[in-house]
Amino acid sequence: MEPIFTDKQLNNMSREDLISLMKIVQEQTKKKDTEIQLLKDKQKELEFLNAMLSDRLTLAQRKQFGASSEKYAEGYEQMNLFNEAEASADAETEELFEEIRPSSYKRKKRKGKKEEDLSNFETIETRTYKLEGEARYCPECGKKYSVVTKETVKRLRFVPAKFEVEEEITYVYSCPKCGAMKRPEKEPSLIRGSIATPSLVAGIMNAKYVNGMPLARQEREFARYDLDLSTKTMANWIINCADRYLKPLYQLMKEELLESRYIHCDESRIQVLGEPEQKGTTQNWMWVYLTDEFSGSPQMVLFDYERTRAGYHPVNFLGNRFHGYLTCDGYQAYHSLGEGIIISGCLTHARRRFDAALTALKKDFTKEQLKETVAYQAMSRIGILYKIEEMLHDKTPEEKYEERQKQSRPVMDAMFEWLHTMEDSVDRSSLIGDAILYTLNQEVYLRRYLEDGHLSIDNNSAERALKNFAVGRRNWLFAKSVRGADASALVYSITETALLNHLKPYAYLTYILDELRKMGAFPKEEELKKLLPWSEYLPEYCRTKLKKIILSHLIENLADSQEQYQMAFIRCQYTNDYLLTTNQNR
Repeated sequence: MEPIFTDKQLNNMSREDLISLMKIVQEQTKKKDTEIQLLKDKQKELEFLNAMLSDRLTLAQRKQFGASSEKYAEGYEQMNLFNEAEASADAETEELFEEIRPSSYKRKKRKGKKEEDLSNFETIETRTYKLEGEARYCPECGKKYSVVTKETVKRLRFVPAKFEVEEEITYVYSCPKCGAMKRPEKEPSLIRGSIATPSLVAGIMNAKYVNGMPLARQEREFARYDLDLSTKTMANWIINCADRYLKPLYQLMKEELLESRYIHCDESRIQVLGEPEQKGTTQNWMWVYLTDEFSGSPQMVLFDYERTRAGYHPVNFLGNRFHGYLTCDGYQAYHSLGEGIIISGCLTHARRRFDAALTALKKDFTKEQLKETVAYQAMSRIGILYKIEEMLHDKTPEEKYEERQKQSRPVMDAMFEWLHTMEDSVDRSSLIGDAILYTLNQEVYLRRYLEDGHLSIDNNSAERALKNFAVGRRNWLFAKSVRGADASALVYSITETALLNHLKPYAYLTYILDELRKMGAFPKEEELKKLLPWSEYLPEYCRTKLKKIILSHLIENLADSQEQYQMAFIRCQYTNDYLLTTNQNR
């Protein structure tokens, strides 16, 4: 690059000209320095955004491709988690957690049982193998064989679905003298002028809402059995039967729910194409309200379709009837309910944020370094709280309350005191900052389960209730009309409540549709109550006979004194660690 001024020109310049020239050079230099600093700042900003995007990509890949279970940092499995919102860490993090997995928590192996239990099924054919004629005599000595033992082997056949026709013949009579006509009384049909029967409609409902099979897929399956049944016809059957027969049961269930003092609430997206004055891509919402196994009232799940996620929907649903505790996540709409409603938070949602922060760190940290992070330490403390709940699972509400005061409250106090020490120093835009601030903002609600033994530590019951809905939604994608969405809410309410009460959904649906059909247009309330999923009047064939093998929530082979000692040790350990750290900081 050639110089702007030659040596001769510079030598011929006056002092004033040189000073002016120097000022121009200085200004240009300052301008360049400013531009360089701006570029450096921009570079830092881009590096920060790149790091954030990298973390989000890691989490997104984990959600889409990761395993479906979720663990605490202490290696304990989280209870009753609905996994659609979050998947677990990859194999590397699995190994990290595996190092501290308790050895006492193992599934017992079944001994001496090679075949499944078939006692719940009818034996329709028995093949007997015996020696006949001369074959019963020993060829060596000619003596007749005697029976030593009898070997019995059972095998299970599968009989595909089949269709059977119910034929109804009605004789019509007339008087030969006056011509008066008369026909005998007959039971009302399920749907007037339709081939639908309770068993057929129940089968369609069960396939879609319990097993997640869309109506279009059912149509193709029916065609393979030579039945031409369109999706439109099946949809109309579902809507009509839900509105006419299931809605009265739903209203009774709602009355019972509002009388409970402990309920859960959550919401999930649903797309409804026929919603007026909105685009087809607009997201609508399915709300869910339920009681869990600790609420002291019948277990039930109620779905409620609404157009939006606005806070007035739970206000309208609960009305002035419900007064008590409502367990939910941190969605702000729940905090604007009536004065008689006390909000209890969900510790799972706080734990997930720390888990996300830990997942983002694992690509840059070793296993040992991860254990020193705030995210890991927070998850460890939350894991202790869940372990205490695991040990108290079979206790009465009164016993739970007492044990929570002794065991859980000190751990909770120490955890929040520890988090408060970092409140002003964390980067609010970071994942760990988000986790800490979210948890601190929810502190009042996260502590609330300590107040009453009927309350749950989280809102996983509601998430679990939405699981079948979420699975079905991935298959059928959307509802075509508002009536269809309302009908789905009714059917999901009945089937999910049936599952909670250990009923066979198909058998139960068939039974109640048949009974409601016979009751006519104005059934009596006392007769309807006998059809509720928790009713003792339901026939035995509606109840499942298969006893699920449930792992004990208590550590096996531990005496009560040992349990108390172990939890006291863990509690003191974390409390003392916090006090030591605090004193050092002071």
